[in-house]
Amino acid sequence: MRATFHIFYNGESCKDVGLSVTSRPTIPIPEREHETIKVEGRDGELHRDKGTYKDIEITIGFNFVSKTPDIWAQDLRKVKKWLYSGKDERLILSDDPEYFYKVKQAVMSDSERKARRVGKFEITFTCDAYMYRIDGQEEKEIAGYLYNPYMRTQPLYKIYGNGEIVLEVNGNRVTAEVNGQLNIDTKLEICYNAANEISNASLSGKYEGLYLEEGENTFNFTEGFRVVLVPNWREL
Repeated sequence: MRATFHIFYNGESCKDVGLSVTSRPTIPIPEREHETIKVEGRDGELHRDKGTYKDIEITIGFNFVSKTPDIWAQDLRKVKKWLYSGKDERLILSDDPEYFYKVKQAVMSDSERKARRVGKFEITFTCDAYMYRIDGQEEKEIAGYLYNPYMRTQPLYKIYGNGEIVLEVNGNRVTAEVNGQLNIDTKLEICYNAANEISNASLSGKYEGLYLEEGENTFNFTEGFRVVLVPNWREL
């Protein structure tokens, strides 16, 4: 490991709160989810591929150095505040800065005080199985065509206008009632307006039909509306 390796989380480097990584973490391979089915009178079991992946856990060890022995507890509180602030729960590794992991939970172990100023502990990050590209969080104006160089993805659509829109993605059609702005989050399967108020009744159709497939994707929608999307480019 290079001495400069560090992580970014909640918008800050671990170095900003006095932490150094003890060793580069091992990133687990995501496990594909299957349903096991036992059939009476048949040897073995059947396995149905669900097409999804289990969460992964990334455990990282840290050394913690307080500025002085007298403010050990104060400096450690800054570390906990950084970890649990919830400002930007994306985990970025310094040697792979174009990607991030979506963190669902972060758990810090007890701090072992090795010396008057030095401590040691681990943080376990429970993450979505996918690695997401930083540039995949940028809005893209929809025309008639978009190429996806990554895996199948679950984008966020933002529709601007008023009235009923028919949106067609790769031949899959949904209709929606728009009053100024409607956001369609295909991962969470919710719709909400500009005030972040849930508006699921506005949509008629399947969220899955709005996914971006790997490779070429085509779009059509009713004239008079503006449609942009956040593609959420991702890989394993």
